Amino acid sequence: MMDSGDGPPEPIRNLRKTMTRTLRNFDSAGEDQLTSAVGGAGEDGVFDPPARERPADGNWPQRECLSFTRSLVFYGNGSITTEHEEAAKYIEEARAMRKKYYDGHGVKCALEKQKLNRNSTGSSDTVDKVKTVMFDDSVEKAVDEMKTAAAGKEEAPIHLEYVFGPDGVVEIYQSSDFRRTKNLVQVPSLSDFVDDYQRLVEMSSSGAMRSFCFQRLQLLDSAFKMHVTINGTLENEAKSDLLGTDFYRTMKIDNHIHLAAAATAKQFVDFVRDKLENEGDTVVMEDGQTLKQVFEKAGLDSDHLTIDAFNVLADYSVYQRFDNFNSKYSPFRMAQMRKIFLKTDNHINGRYFAELTKIVLSRHEQRKGHTSACEMRLSVYGMERNEWLNVAKWVLTDWKGGIYPGNMLSSRNRWMVQIPRLWRVYCKKGGGVSFQNMLENLFIPLFEATLYPEEHPEVAELLNNIVGIDSVDDEGCLEAPLAYDKPSSWTQEENPAYSWQLYYLWANLEVLNRVRKSKGLHTIAFRPHAGETGDTMHLAATYMLCRSINHGINLDKQVSLQYLYYLDQVGMSISPLSNNFLFRKIGTNPFPKLFKRGLNVTLSTDDPLLFHMSDDALLEEYSVARASFDLSMTDMSEIARNSVLQSGFEADLKEEWLGKNFRKGLTHCDEDKTHVPLIRAKFRAEHLALEHLMVTLLAAGKGKMVLEQMMNQFGEARNGIRDILFSNMAEVPNFPEQNQL
Repeated sequence: MMDSGDGPPEPIRNLRKTMTRTLRNFDSAGEDQLTSAVGGAGEDGVFDPPARERPADGNWPQRECLSFTRSLVFYGNGSITTEHEEAAKYIEEARAMRKKYYDGHGVKCALEKQKLNRNSTGSSDTVDKVKTVMFDDSVEKAVDEMKTAAAGKEEAPIHLEYVFGPDGVVEIYQSSDFRRTKNLVQVPSLSDFVDDYQRLVEMSSSGAMRSFCFQRLQLLDSAFKMHVTINGTLENEAKSDLLGTDFYRTMKIDNHIHLAAAATAKQFVDFVRDKLENEGDTVVMEDGQTLKQVFEKAGLDSDHLTIDAFNVLADYSVYQRFDNFNSKYSPFRMAQMRKIFLKTDNHINGRYFAELTKIVLSRHEQRKGHTSACEMRLSVYGMERNEWLNVAKWVLTDWKGGIYPGNMLSSRNRWMVQIPRLWRVYCKKGGGVSFQNMLENLFIPLFEATLYPEEHPEVAELLNNIVGIDSVDDEGCLEAPLAYDKPSSWTQEENPAYSWQLYYLWANLEVLNRVRKSKGLHTIAFRPHAGETGDTMHLAATYMLCRSINHGINLDKQVSLQYLYYLDQVGMSISPLSNNFLFRKIGTNPFPKLFKRGLNVTLSTDDPLLFHMSDDALLEEYSVARASFDLSMTDMSEIARNSVLQSGFEADLKEEWLGKNFRKGLTHCDEDKTHVPLIRAKFRAEHLALEHLMVTLLAAGKGKMVLEQMMNQFGEARNGIRDILFSNMAEVPNFPEQNQL
């Protein structure tokens, strides 16, 4: 997947940069000076100041100068076996698969970055810098004016054309390649993916890999417990020294929130009551019914406008029941109400939905209670070709009414698009439709808008404000086994395999991103739902294909994949309150386990309308998690920082929220901005780098040689510690085990 790549650097390479810094020398006055036996010191032979001091020039000092208590495992005989080496080779093979798909190493791309011409929407700026297209009653006039303005300028040649290939993946050709002989972007084929996926499942299920990964995860668990036991007080003192900031003032991003349920039940009820009282005569239905008449026909009046009567809050009836969960989106169990208030395609063009959404966004923009932002999901189903255009018009319309007029772009929100896996619905349209038709509805508008933006200005502008694609639905639904079927041949009612559907979303998005990158446009990340329920091996597919996922709570059932997610720091946006009502009670939620082990996890709300009681759903999620999982304020700040790293917000904003050098790794995030003490960041970075080193050495067959050297070094270190202890005691007391030291 082509994306911004704002994550931490490759751990081993980063560790090697710091390994040459060696000796800390203590003089008689007790002050420490840093020198280097290999290099890296300044001209005077002295390193930068200790890490908690900010130099006058504003550049962060060397991270390895920080002193805190480390726990160290003294490896001995039996700690490295032939089975461990076999497991490490499996891990390296699995990581190579991720590089092949997600990192794009297996993609053959002959596109060169093109010089932007006059009809290219080449700006990757969003929200504050976009030129908004205005859509109201004169939509066609506005579009015609844009086309006329474009036609008045000198024509530039169209360099690229697309064809939706017979294998279900878009092909890109030079416009001069009439015979279509050279596809400029070739992704790994379905057969490649199926073979690789099945190989990953096989490796992850092997006894050797499961045992090794379980052992490493247990050691990470123990290391964190020891760290907070020994260094917890030091971390708290460090946080106290970070003046001018605290948890409430650091940025927290709700990475996973569905637009239709973004308002809490209280906000929704208050909004509906206001509309019924002040806009009761507004025609809201195609048959001419007013809002007041819709309520009267249903036997409802203002007395029914209570949270209990709306019946939208989740309860015991939705546990393990996605059908009941979906029905909660309809107030009073009336589909009409959902269409009037929570849909973009209705008689009032989604005006109420827009006004309600702006009330939710206003809390983020006005920083009520704390500093936060969000990434809301718009829905595109693939049922019709014009869905992208309709969504674009809704987002870009200059809405005149409500408390907050204007379009739907916000400095505190970046839009994502969720694609529900609804083949079982689409296939009932009849007429011999295939899964290929659904893919064409989803992706042809995107390629048209990217290649010919002057002809599709609305969708082109929308894409400038989309940062990610999500795939959603009940993972527990029955699905067909993964096979080599082409989308054009999939016409039966049976749901295709989850991993099969994800492959085709990834493949077409990968091609689209290559084209967008060649035109100087920003790329769109693939961040689907995975591991909420259903087959645990769904998480194998997302490991291969995706930048990050939503949920992932099934990862605690598969230690091999869990360790892979740790090594590659695959983002996971988890929603414990949502899980509590749907699939996993909060007392058994794996979030605290995954967090302590060092996986890249954060908290999100999912569906505030159904799960949250206050107006600030994100702060409620953090508060419940802190109480339920016994999280410290350092933990809370670390989780908030992860939300920014996982997000699709622009790099300049991440620099504002994380620090200028955040791309270099966790230890380079500015603790004055993240409120995460450098001690915690250093602990995480060191353990991640050491795990990478361990796996790499074992896979290379150097484990036993390194173990022998480590045992010698550990023995010398143990003897040195003993000598220091005894040499500083006037008289060594007698005790039975003295000679064992």
